[in-house]
Amino acid sequence: MIRSVLLVLLFSSAASSTISAQSPTDGRIEGGAYVNSYFHVAYAWPKILQPYDTTALRFAQHAPNSYEFLLFSAREGAQPHGVVMIAEKLNVPTPHTSGIKDARDFLSKVEKFRPEQHAVIQSKKHFTNGDGLVFDELDYTDNGIPSSAMVTQAGQFLIVFKCDAGSATDLALMTNSVAAMRRSK
Repeated sequence: MIRSVLLVLLFSSAASSTISAQSPTDGRIEGGAYVNSYFHVAYAWPKILQPYDTTALRFAQHAPNSYEFLLFSAREGAQPHGVVMIAEKLNVPTPHTSGIKDARDFLSKVEKFRPEQHAVIQSKKHFTNGDGLVFDELDYTDNGIPSSAMVTQAGQFLIVFKCDAGSATDLALMTNSVAAMRRSK
């Protein structure tokens, strides 16, 4: 009898741990922040943006993949400007790369702009924010549009932010909000 009870308890414990398995997309909007319980981070977007349904975004043909997860997006009203947050699994070979090694490797791939983009790199930064998160940032213009790619590592993933804005002032609001991302429980 005791053995049967132990087996039932063991089975139900295993089943409940399977049910509570987490995914990189385990995020929610809580107040004015996107909180992701898998990565244990919270991102508060600037007031000029409103959350935008990620399913309405047109991801590149190859995405999403088992190594790439669209987490959050916010837009500046009806404008096409805003922030997109993606998680990229490290060291996963793809048809085009042998896998992304780290944040700097990711940004080096971003820097390979197509000629029709008329991209101009404005600055590169490497910094640690007040919550201890390490970021790499690439600021550039893409056909004259102020843009930025910001990356931080969370375990075996990179959390990538793509920002573009209608003005340099709006881009600064976006990049400052990303740089202020904090750890959460």
